[in-house]
Amino acid sequence: MTATPTLMVVDAPVTSDRTRARLRDLVEAGAARRADEPAARTWAIVGELVDQDDRTENERVVEHDLVGRQAVRLAVDKTLCVGNSRAVRALHQGAVMEGSWGDEVRMVQDAPAARALLRSPDDDWQPGPADVVLIAAADPGVTALADLWPVGRAATRTNE
Repeated sequence: MTATPTLMVVDAPVTSDRTRARLRDLVEAGAARRADEPAARTWAIVGELVDQDDRTENERVVEHDLVGRQAVRLAVDKTLCVGNSRAVRALHQGAVMEGSWGDEVRMVQDAPAARALLRSPDDDWQPGPADVVLIAAADPGVTALADLWPVGRAATRTNE
Protein backbone atom coordinates (compact mmCIF):
# COMPACT_ATOMS: atom_id res chain seq x y z
CA MET A 1 0.00 0.00 0.00
CA THR A 2 1.31 3.45 -0.94
CA ALA A 3 1.42 6.01 1.86
CA THR A 4 2.01 9.15 -0.20
CA PRO A 5 0.53 10.79 -3.29
CA THR A 6 2.54 10.95 -6.46
CA LEU A 7 3.19 14.53 -7.51
CA MET A 8 3.85 15.34 -11.16
CA VAL A 9 4.93 18.88 -12.05
CA VAL A 10 5.19 20.01 -15.67
CA ASP A 11 8.62 21.55 -16.15
CA ALA A 12 9.09 24.93 -17.79
CA PRO A 13 8.14 26.00 -20.29
CA VAL A 14 4.65 24.93 -19.30
CA THR A 15 2.93 24.90 -22.68
CA SER A 16 -0.41 23.44 -23.68
CA ASP A 17 1.39 20.71 -25.68
CA ARG A 18 3.50 19.66 -22.69
CA THR A 19 0.48 19.78 -20.41
CA ARG A 20 -1.59 17.57 -22.71
CA ALA A 21 1.29 15.05 -22.84
CA ARG A 22 1.57 15.06 -19.06
CA LEU A 23 -2.20 14.55 -18.73
CA ARG A 24 -1.73 11.26 -20.57
CA ASP A 25 1.14 10.40 -18.18
CA LEU A 26 -1.12 11.30 -15.24
CA VAL A 27 -3.81 8.90 -16.39
CA GLU A 28 -1.26 6.11 -16.92
CA ALA A 29 0.20 6.69 -13.46
CA GLY A 30 -3.30 6.70 -11.99
CA ALA A 31 -4.13 3.38 -13.65
CA ALA A 32 -0.93 1.86 -12.28
CA ARG A 33 -1.71 3.22 -8.79
CA ARG A 34 -5.24 1.78 -8.93
CA ALA A 35 -3.78 -1.71 -9.35
CA ASP A 36 -2.72 -1.49 -5.68
CA GLU A 37 -5.11 1.21 -4.47
CA PRO A 38 -8.53 0.92 -6.17
CA ALA A 39 -9.71 4.21 -4.61
CA ALA A 40 -6.80 6.24 -6.04
CA ARG A 41 -7.84 9.35 -7.96
CA THR A 42 -6.13 11.51 -10.56
CA TRP A 43 -5.91 15.29 -10.15
CA ALA A 44 -5.02 18.01 -12.64
CA ILE A 45 -4.29 21.40 -11.11
CA VAL A 46 -3.88 23.75 -14.07
CA GLY A 47 -3.32 27.48 -14.36
CA GLU A 48 -2.52 29.69 -17.30
CA LEU A 49 -0.01 28.11 -19.65
CA VAL A 50 2.89 29.63 -21.60
CA ASP A 51 2.64 30.50 -25.27
CA GLN A 52 5.88 29.94 -27.17
CA ASP A 53 4.40 30.20 -30.64
CA ASP A 54 3.23 33.84 -30.65
CA ARG A 55 -0.40 32.83 -30.85
CA THR A 56 -3.16 35.42 -30.72
CA GLU A 57 -5.20 35.68 -27.55
CA ASN A 58 -8.04 33.80 -29.21
CA GLU A 59 -5.70 30.98 -30.24
CA ARG A 60 -4.35 30.79 -26.67
CA VAL A 61 -7.91 30.56 -25.36
CA VAL A 62 -8.63 27.68 -27.75
CA GLU A 63 -5.45 25.88 -26.57
CA HIS A 64 -6.59 26.14 -22.94
CA ASP A 65 -10.07 24.92 -23.90
CA LEU A 66 -8.47 21.86 -25.51
CA VAL A 67 -6.54 21.08 -22.32
CA GLY A 68 -9.80 21.16 -20.31
CA ARG A 69 -11.52 18.94 -22.84
CA GLN A 70 -8.64 16.46 -22.85
CA ALA A 71 -8.76 16.16 -19.07
CA VAL A 72 -12.38 15.05 -19.35
CA ARG A 73 -11.76 12.74 -22.32
CA LEU A 74 -8.97 11.03 -20.39
CA ALA A 75 -11.27 10.71 -17.34
CA VAL A 76 -9.12 12.73 -14.93
CA ASP A 77 -11.05 12.50 -11.67
CA LYS A 78 -10.58 16.09 -10.46
CA THR A 79 -9.59 19.17 -12.46
CA LEU A 80 -8.87 22.40 -10.62
CA CYS A 81 -8.54 25.47 -12.87
CA VAL A 82 -6.56 28.23 -11.17
CA GLY A 83 -6.72 31.85 -12.30
CA ASN A 84 -9.07 34.51 -13.56
CA SER A 85 -7.79 35.08 -17.08
CA ARG A 86 -9.86 34.46 -20.18
CA ALA A 87 -7.63 31.47 -20.98
CA VAL A 88 -8.23 29.81 -17.59
CA ARG A 89 -11.96 30.41 -17.92
CA ALA A 90 -11.74 28.64 -21.30
CA LEU A 91 -9.90 25.74 -19.64
CA HIS A 92 -12.76 25.39 -17.17
CA GLN A 93 -15.44 25.85 -19.83
CA GLY A 94 -13.76 23.25 -22.07
CA ALA A 95 -13.98 20.68 -19.27
CA VAL A 96 -17.62 21.53 -18.57
CA MET A 97 -18.60 21.48 -22.24
CA GLU A 98 -16.86 18.13 -22.74
CA GLY A 99 -19.08 16.60 -20.09
CA SER A 100 -17.54 17.11 -16.67
CA TRP A 101 -20.55 16.95 -14.39
CA GLY A 102 -21.08 17.54 -10.71
CA ASP A 103 -18.01 18.27 -8.68
CA GLU A 104 -15.33 16.96 -11.05
CA VAL A 105 -14.08 20.39 -12.12
CA ARG A 106 -13.75 23.65 -10.24
CA MET A 107 -12.34 27.04 -10.95
CA VAL A 108 -10.77 29.26 -8.32
CA GLN A 109 -9.57 32.86 -8.61
CA ASP A 110 -5.91 32.38 -7.74
CA ALA A 111 -3.27 30.21 -6.06
CA PRO A 112 -4.23 31.23 -2.48
CA ALA A 113 -7.84 30.20 -3.19
CA ALA A 114 -6.59 26.89 -4.62
CA ARG A 115 -4.46 26.33 -1.51
CA ALA A 116 -7.44 27.05 0.73
CA LEU A 117 -9.65 24.62 -1.22
CA LEU A 118 -7.02 21.86 -1.19
CA ARG A 119 -6.63 22.31 2.59
CA SER A 120 -10.36 22.67 3.29
CA PRO A 121 -12.29 20.15 5.36
CA ASP A 122 -14.03 19.11 2.12
CA ASP A 123 -12.40 15.69 1.74
CA ASP A 124 -13.66 15.49 -1.82
CA TRP A 125 -11.20 18.28 -2.74
CA GLN A 126 -8.25 17.03 -0.72
CA PRO A 127 -5.94 14.64 -2.58
CA GLY A 128 -5.51 11.46 -0.61
CA PRO A 129 -2.34 9.49 -0.02
CA ALA A 130 -3.00 7.10 -2.92
CA ASP A 131 -3.83 9.83 -5.43
CA VAL A 132 -1.74 11.12 -8.34
CA VAL A 133 -1.55 14.92 -8.69
CA LEU A 134 -0.41 16.88 -11.76
CA ILE A 135 0.42 20.59 -11.49
CA ALA A 136 0.79 22.60 -14.68
CA ALA A 137 1.00 26.40 -14.76
CA ALA A 138 3.27 29.23 -15.79
CA ASP A 139 2.36 31.06 -12.56
CA PRO A 140 4.91 30.31 -9.81
CA GLY A 141 2.15 30.72 -7.24
CA VAL A 142 0.29 27.79 -8.75
CA THR A 143 3.38 25.60 -9.07
CA ALA A 144 4.16 26.42 -5.42
CA LEU A 145 1.07 24.39 -4.52
CA ALA A 146 3.45 21.43 -4.82
CA ASP A 147 4.65 22.30 -1.32
CA LEU A 148 1.34 20.97 -0.01
CA TRP A 149 2.95 17.57 -0.56
CA PRO A 150 6.63 18.08 0.33
CA VAL A 151 9.05 15.69 -1.29
CA GLY A 152 10.45 13.30 1.27
CA ARG A 153 7.57 13.76 3.68
CA ALA A 154 4.31 13.46 1.80
CA ALA A 155 4.91 12.96 -1.88
CA THR A 156 6.91 11.34 -4.58
CA ARG A 157 7.75 13.92 -7.23
CA THR A 158 8.20 13.10 -10.89
CA ASN A 159 9.24 15.59 -13.53
CA GLU A 160 9.41 15.57 -17.29
